[in-house]
Amino acid sequence: MKTSLQWDGVLGFNATGGSGRNIMTDASVEAGGRGLGPTPMELVLIGLGGCMGIDVVLILKKARVALESFSMKLDGERAAENPRGFTKIKISLFFKGRGLNETVISRAISLSLEKYCSVRSSLKAEVETEYTFENTDEVK
Repeated sequence: MKTSLQWDGVLGFNATGGSGRNIMTDASVEAGGRGLGPTPMELVLIGLGGCMGIDVVLILKKARVALESFSMKLDGERAAENPRGFTKIKISLFFKGRGLNETVISRAISLSLEKYCSVRSSLKAEVETEYTFENTDEVK
């Protein structure tokens, strides 16, 4: 999986995923950005919600639930000190449909969080990170 980002000259980046889809990220106005897109940490919450959402919908479909609507709200608490990572994430899920009950919903959520959601797994993991760089202004 790959992505590329192009700086906008302030604090925003036009990001393109391997799918060819674009999204603009930016810092908040309070942090010196222009607020033109989600912040990187908002994108982490969006990624977690999207990943869980896909899992839950697929699991409920397999359980023959006729889902009519489904939404989520995620609330992330961050550490006070840098790097200000998430210390707690609260996920509220809202369902409407036929065949829904506490057991089937709890099972779908648990399977997503504990087994299938790669974003959740990545939030729990120490991920090896490598980098390279190139100064394109240098004469070669």
